[in-house]
Amino acid sequence: MKKLSSGFLTALFLCVSVAYGSDSFRLENGQLLQNGMTKGEVIDTAGEPKMKDPIRKGEGDTEKKEVWTYFVNNTFGTPSIVSVTL
Repeated sequence: MKKLSSGFLTALFLCVSVAYGSDSFRLENGQLLQNGMTKGEVIDTAGEPKMKDPIRKGEGDTEKKEVWTYFVNNTFGTPSIVSVTL
């Protein structure tokens, strides 16, 4: 019974961590990328992105947004692809 409980808690923890994963990302150096950061703050935290892709919404849309993509390690040293929309 104890094995089942620990397995269930582990699975629950993973589900919860995935649910909140899109709000922030901790880099290997301990710095945090999070929602609401400016372009300058993202560059200061993670450096220049590997790719910058413009988002095109439609005719007449004047708001310019980009998706910046990084290939970085998380705090556990695991390689990750992180996309930031600015």
